[in-house]
Amino acid sequence: MNTLEIKNLTSSEAWSPLPASEWNEDNAKHLLRRIGFSAPAETVKTSLNVGMDKTIQNAFASATVMPPPEGLRETIDSYRDLRLRQGSMSEMERRTERQMLQKKNRELVVDLNINWLQHAAEPNNSAFEKWGLFWENVFVVTAQKVKNPALLYQYQLMLRSHSFKDFGSLSKAVTKNPAMITFLDLQQNKKGKPNENFARELFELFMLGEGNYTENDIKEAARAFTGYRAADGEFRFISNQHDDSNKTVFGNTGNWDGDNIVELALEQPAARLFIPRELCRHYLSDDIVPDEFLKPLGDGWAANDYSLNWLAASFFSSRLFYASQFKGNKIKSPFEFMLGLLQDLNLDLPPLPRSIIPALRSMGQSYLNPPNVRGWVGGKHWINSATLIQRRQIVEGFFNAPSQNRLNGDEEKAMEKAKAEGKGHFFVTKTKGEEWVSLAPNDRLNFFEDAWLANPMESDAKRSLLTFLNKNQDQPLPATRTVAITLLQSPEYQLA
Repeated sequence: MNTLEIKNLTSSEAWSPLPASEWNEDNAKHLLRRIGFSAPAETVKTSLNVGMDKTIQNAFASATVMPPPEGLRETIDSYRDLRLRQGSMSEMERRTERQMLQKKNRELVVDLNINWLQHAAEPNNSAFEKWGLFWENVFVVTAQKVKNPALLYQYQLMLRSHSFKDFGSLSKAVTKNPAMITFLDLQQNKKGKPNENFARELFELFMLGEGNYTENDIKEAARAFTGYRAADGEFRFISNQHDDSNKTVFGNTGNWDGDNIVELALEQPAARLFIPRELCRHYLSDDIVPDEFLKPLGDGWAANDYSLNWLAASFFSSRLFYASQFKGNKIKSPFEFMLGLLQDLNLDLPPLPRSIIPALRSMGQSYLNPPNVRGWVGGKHWINSATLIQRRQIVEGFFNAPSQNRLNGDEEKAMEKAKAEGKGHFFVTKTKGEEWVSLAPNDRLNFFEDAWLANPMESDAKRSLLTFLNKNQDQPLPATRTVAITLLQSPEYQLA
């Protein structure tokens, strides 16, 4: 990644609030596309009326909790029952039942993927879920290693329930989370034989960044986390496995435990910059904002007791956030692309994991399953010839409902259930096309451009599309469909 040159702002000006006089349609659209996934015309209009601060508050205020996948409680109970009964079972019986439960686990992880996509696609949940994605890409666990859908569900709930508290409380909760304990081998961290995996990642990838600690800090901090365990989906502290002797971390000596290590890390100057830097990378630019610009934000954050509510409000209202150099410059992640597409077309996500999950995986992303502990790199890594083909196919798919004979029994039931719950708008219909065709060709094209694209179309491309619409006014529906697909598959639509 490159280091940015910030234009037309000094470091002292960067985090001051955008003046009310500059709150306009362009800035409202930018905020909505970055804080969430799309900028619907009605939401833009409301945002202009209520102002920037209220728009930011409203974006997070109405979010709901994602329900667990159906069958999760039953599977948890089945594991508990197996443990109670296994003494009276043969080895073959135990193996058969474990295999059955493992298969159910894999199915539930898939269900968790679909549930989250459907939940995040709800406009009221989008900003909060994108904020949750940010923290999942800081405090990384992977479904591939954790495997247990109950722990994964609990993990994402924990992040969200702490994500507007203070960073210290969030970090401490992470150290005691069963999914994280499983993922970074805290179960193997024993007195006299510490496992350094978690302590290393806590400093390098969660709180401080590389180069802001020593190897001795890691060794000593690992001892502070001895005895941290997970059992039956809950945190357990095993005192006889905890090293209660003195440890020296960042030059401070004491009988430290895990909470003390988090507090010592927060006292390091690097803690003020690490999360603001990651926040800029997630929401602002794939290139690095210089430390001299991050320092005023980090200092203010520390002065406000590392409040995440303060950090979010300051970040999303800042002059730097609305700087012109950051508009329409960020490549959408696969999640951002798919969820933005659903919202731009006013569609519900079809409950078809056989097509949705592989498509996202082909584009490089699946929920709670980044490639490694460093999370998703993003940026230009999202785009190559294969992922662009997949993005185009997804657009085509939302304009072409699959034939009934391509669905299996479970998919048919899931589709019918969603329709019964009022979530059956899965594909672009003739009715939607007729809404578009009711506009004159030029107005139709302007509507698509304003609603879907962060940057204006090139004049030659726009003129060509308008010519096509005018030439095909005797077949307006197929012509409009072609133009809509062309825009949603365009390079411009890949940017927010």
